[in-house]
Amino acid sequence: MEKLYSILDPYDNWWNDEGEEKNLEARNALKEFYMELKKLKPSEKYERRDILHMSYIFHLIKIKKALDERKYMRACNELISLMHYEPFMQGRIYYNVLKLLEDEVIQNST
Repeated sequence: MEKLYSILDPYDNWWNDEGEEKNLEARNALKEFYMELKKLKPSEKYERRDILHMSYIFHLIKIKKALDERKYMRACNELISLMHYEPFMQGRIYYNVLKLLEDEVIQNST
């Protein structure tokens, strides 16, 4: 997880106000994040949560919205929040993040 944080951390900016060049660098960081995440395996242990069991979906929606708006630094910020507040390596989150990045960053970059 430390490596994943280190990829996103330089671009962690919810305001997405550091210019287009830095924003495009953040997009490249998201690609690198995807490649590194894909090398990892999701946790086999299911962590039971309280009533907020599905709260990770709100993070995914915020990430999707940031990607739709081409605010890649904001997407980095939202991913860091997701990693911090949710059991990120559980399959239900892990596979959704991979799919979202694949659809919005990897496939749309060609």
